[in-house]
Amino acid sequence: MATEIISLKDVSFTYKGSKRKALNGISMSVLEGECVAVLGPTGSGKSTLACIMNGTVPCFVEGELAGDVTVDGLHPREAGTAHMASRVGLVFGDPDTQLFGMTVEEDVAFGPANLGLSYEEIMRRVTRCINDMRLTGLEKRAPHRLSGGQKQATAIAGVYAMLPKIMVLDEPTSMLDPEGKAKVFSIVRALKEELGVTVILIEQEVDDIISLADRVFVMSAGSFALSGTPAEVFSEPEKLRKAGVRVPHVVEFGQLIGASSVPFSTEDVIQTIETGTWSMAAPPRDPVAGQPVGAVSEAGIEPARSASDPDPLPDPAVGEPVIEVKDLHFQYPSGAKALDGVYLTIRRGEFVAIVGQNGAGKTTLTRHLNGLLRPTSGEIRVLGRPTEGVPTTELCAHVGYVFQNPDEQLFCTTVAEELGFGPANLGVAPKIISARVEALLSDIGLAKYSDVWPKYLSKGERQRLALAAVVAMDPEVLIVDEPTTGLDWLESRQILDYLERLWRQQGKTIIIITHDMNIVSLYARRVVVMANGKVVGDGTPQQVFSQPELMAVACLRRPAIAEITDALWGEVLLTPAAAAARLYQRTSSHAEVDQS
Repeated sequence: MATEIISLKDVSFTYKGSKRKALNGISMSVLEGECVAVLGPTGSGKSTLACIMNGTVPCFVEGELAGDVTVDGLHPREAGTAHMASRVGLVFGDPDTQLFGMTVEEDVAFGPANLGLSYEEIMRRVTRCINDMRLTGLEKRAPHRLSGGQKQATAIAGVYAMLPKIMVLDEPTSMLDPEGKAKVFSIVRALKEELGVTVILIEQEVDDIISLADRVFVMSAGSFALSGTPAEVFSEPEKLRKAGVRVPHVVEFGQLIGASSVPFSTEDVIQTIETGTWSMAAPPRDPVAGQPVGAVSEAGIEPARSASDPDPLPDPAVGEPVIEVKDLHFQYPSGAKALDGVYLTIRRGEFVAIVGQNGAGKTTLTRHLNGLLRPTSGEIRVLGRPTEGVPTTELCAHVGYVFQNPDEQLFCTTVAEELGFGPANLGVAPKIISARVEALLSDIGLAKYSDVWPKYLSKGERQRLALAAVVAMDPEVLIVDEPTTGLDWLESRQILDYLERLWRQQGKTIIIITHDMNIVSLYARRVVVMANGKVVGDGTPQQVFSQPELMAVACLRRPAIAEITDALWGEVLLTPAAAAARLYQRTSSHAEVDQS
C-alpha cells in the first residue's frame, strides 16, 4: 500500500503586506508515486501551494503561514529550501527566474553537480534530459538567447536531471509548442510509472490531464472548489466553468449532445455515437451563453458571437496587402540562421495565427514587420512601402507589436500614464490622448487601476495593459506574440475577445503568434505554419488541421475535437459546438429521408 508523502492540514498563507489570504484553510494528502493535477484560474493560489511544498514560501517569500505542512517526513519551513531541494524539484512558471548558467548544458548540469554525482553520471543525465526536452544542438547557447519555449524546456530539464522524489511543475508547458507539451506529459508519465516519482502538476491543459492525473484538485480563491479522480471532477462541467477552468472537448461535446454518461476519451465519444446513447431532439445550445448553436460554415467554423449580439456575425471584408515579405533571410550575430527565404502576404482585415514549433522563426519574422529587426537579405513592404531606411519609430505607428512578456514593455509609474505614453510620442493631441486612455481603461477592465503602478497588476491584467498600450497608438496592424502564455482560460478568452472586437469593429489587421490550437480554432481565420525558418503551410484552420504531414513537420497537435470529428466522419471540425451542430444536421437529414 502506498504511503503518504505530502500532507497539508488546514493550511493558510497571507503574503507580507497583503490582507487577502492566498491560501485559505486547505487540506490535501498525496500518496507516494501519485500524479496530482492542480487546476484553477490565475490568482487562485496554485503557485503559492507549489512554493510551500519546498519551503520557498515562507523561507524566501515572507508572509504568515498557518497549519501543518509535511513533505517526505520533513517540515519545509524548518528544514529550509536548500535541504528540501534534493527531495522536491520545483519548476516555476516563469523560466527566467531559474536560469542562470552560461550555457544550456551548464544550466542542466548544475543540479546534478550539486548532488555530488560523478562527472560521468552528470553528463549522462544532461545528455538524456537535453535530448528528451528537444534541446539538442543548443547545448552551448546562452539561455538568454533562447526562445521563450526553449527557456522553459531548459528549466524543466534542469530539474528533471536531478530526479528528485517529488516534482512540482508550475505550468511547465505554457510556453511550449504542442509537440513539446506532449513530450513533457510523456516524461511526467514515465517519471511516475517507471521511476515512482511523485508529481504535482499545475496546468491549464485539461485535455491531457484527463488521462494523466490520478487525482485532480481545482482551486478557487485560495481554497479547493473540487477534488477527486479525473472522472469525478470532469463530470462537473458547470462547476469547472464557474471556477474558471476550461472544460475538455470530449466532456463539452458529450454535454452538448446529451450523452447518457460523460465521455472522457475519443473512444468514449465514438462508442456513445455508435450505440445511440445520447439525446439531442433540438439544435444544441451553447452551455455558456445559453444560445442555440448556429449553422456551421463550410470551413468548419461556428460563426463568431459577442456577448452583446448573439446573432452570427459575418467576417470583415479582406482588402489590399498591408504586409508583403519576399525572400526574407535573417541571421543573428551568433551565427544562428533564423529565417531562410520567407514569402508572406497579409491583407487588410485578416485575422492570422502564425504557428509552429519553438525556434521555427515566428517571433523573428514578426519583429521584422515593424523594424525591431532588419533583414540580412530580402524585402519587406508595409502599406505598399519598402521598410528599408524607414525608422522603427515610424513603422511602429502602423504596425504595433505586443511582446510575449508584458513586463518587457511596461515602464511607466501608472496604468493611465502607460496608455498615454505611445500616442504622446507620436504627437497626438493631449485631448485625444485623454479620450483614448479613458476609453481603453473601460475596454480592458482596468478603470479602477488608473493610478496604480503596473507592476502591482496580475499577469493577465499586465497582458491586457501591454496590449492596450499598443492599441492606444491606433496602428493599422496589430501583432501579439503569445497573448495567452501563463494565463488561465477566462483571461485568455478576454484577451482574444478584445482582439476580435478590434478586428470586427475597427477593421484592424490582427496577427497572433500562438501555440494554443484551441485559440486558433476559435478565433483565427487564416493559419500560417512555420518550420525551420520558412513558411511551410498556409490556409484556414480546418485546412491546416486536415494535413497530418504538415502538422508533423511543424510539431503541431490538432485540438481534441478535430481528432474526434475526423474519426467519426472523416471531417475536421474545430469546436465542440460545431461538432454537435453537425451531428444534429446529420441526424435530422437522415430522419427526413427516412420519413419520405
